[in-house]
Amino acid sequence: MAGRKPVVNVMEIWRKGNLTEEMLVKQMKKGDKASFDMLYEKYKNMALHTAYLITGDYSYSEDVVQDTFVKVYLHCKELKNDSGFRAWMMQILVRTAYKCGRKKSRELPDDEVTQKMDTGRTLSSLEQVIMQEEAEAITQAVRTLPVKQRTVVVLYYYQEYQISEIAQILGCLEGTVKSRLHTARKKLKSVLETEFRMTVSGVS
Repeated sequence: MAGRKPVVNVMEIWRKGNLTEEMLVKQMKKGDKASFDMLYEKYKNMALHTAYLITGDYSYSEDVVQDTFVKVYLHCKELKNDSGFRAWMMQILVRTAYKCGRKKSRELPDDEVTQKMDTGRTLSSLEQVIMQEEAEAITQAVRTLPVKQRTVVVLYYYQEYQISEIAQILGCLEGTVKSRLHTARKKLKSVLETEFRMTVSGVS
């Protein structure tokens, strides 16, 4: 039919490697379910990992991720900057995890908090301790943090976000993120040194 726009085969373009995340977001905003499915597949494991670290409960984490992506699909047109999808999605995830976390006491799982990361940063001695394999010590120390400080630790150390990105995700000032991270480091240092006899320098 003359004047009819050609149908975009998103799956075919994706398989050929010609589709960027920003293009997927644009297609999702037009109601394209395949684009949404591909964004979900790309981020579902990272989202589940983050939700698990914040809530400490696998079943709650699955609920958080499901609720998060429902909100993503329903509210995707509210995203102003298509290239900022990941941070926007994480903002929804963290807020959903907060709400879910109020329903039960939160406990971090041993296996999840002990994964090593190479962040590419110049590490302080505290960061080096966090990256090492003292699994139980790290788990117990992170468990002692209030949820907002714990969330900053999860986003900074485990998801490798920068301070400015965390501020955007949490909807707060960079100074607030720095303050929470600083307080969390001091608490972790205290717990690691007093309860696990570790020597941690570089944190005041």
